[in-house]
Amino acid sequence: MDARELRRGEAAYPARLAELPNPPAALWVAGQMQRAPTIAIVGTRHPVADAAVFAEELAGAVALAGGIVVSGGAKGIDAAAHRGVIAQGGPTWVVAPTGHEHVYPEDHGELYDTVVRTGGAVLWPFPPGTTALRHNFFLRNSVLVALADLVVVVQAGIPSGALNAAAWARKLRRPLWVVAGAPWMTGFRGCHAELARGGAHLLTSIKAVLRAAGLLLRTNLAPSPSSSDGAHPVGLSRTFSPQEKALLLATGRTPRHVDEIASRAGLPASALGTLLLTLALEDVVVEGPDGFFRRGSSP
Repeated sequence: MDARELRRGEAAYPARLAELPNPPAALWVAGQMQRAPTIAIVGTRHPVADAAVFAEELAGAVALAGGIVVSGGAKGIDAAAHRGVIAQGGPTWVVAPTGHEHVYPEDHGELYDTVVRTGGAVLWPFPPGTTALRHNFFLRNSVLVALADLVVVVQAGIPSGALNAAAWARKLRRPLWVVAGAPWMTGFRGCHAELARGGAHLLTSIKAVLRAAGLLLRTNLAPSPSSSDGAHPVGLSRTFSPQEKALLLATGRTPRHVDEIASRAGLPASALGTLLLTLALEDVVVEGPDGFFRRGSSP
């Protein structure tokens, strides 16, 4: 993959890397690095299924809210995060642990290409010829965290490379958010340890993370002159798609389960999840309890 070299001291070199004890002398970059609130999402290469799904949903929400997701391009949580952004049409950055002639892992060449093709960037903070040595992953993590406004650890065991990213978040004073997982799940022991140390935030909702990063979607909702359960939503200043309208008509003022909403709206589960996420970020619908949604106060 073709890459341009950015040397330290040049205008295009990311200023945040100056916070590192030993910033890389140069970066090799393919694609574009935008300016927007940036969230690092990291975790194990061998996540439980729910953790991978959550990483993808969180990353997609960041993209929908106009932010950037940075991760390491590895298998597991990293890949889920990158793909979650790509699915929503947003930019994501990969910080690789090698020189730019290499792809790590080797079967992620298509992912790297897609990241660049969809408006994101791949960054190599190592000179040409550098291979994926163990020490490089720790250096990669320092760059990844330095580029971020906020760091999320989705799943981490002990030992875990994600804990090294968490350590860098503490050193660089980046807000650290951690998914706890169930106490009997050994794959989350690293997360439990980070929370026990103090200073990390327990991640209980996507909206809380977006709010912390200044990334909540805002829809200009005009006051509604009248509304009723089952009536057409009125007073909305933005145009809703036919699927969004069907979902809103299927959502009441009292919580309804997603299965009931899907049945009322006549929508497939694959479409329903994305629609609910989008509308929940705009506070058009409200989640709670788990698996239930109700119409928000605005529509």
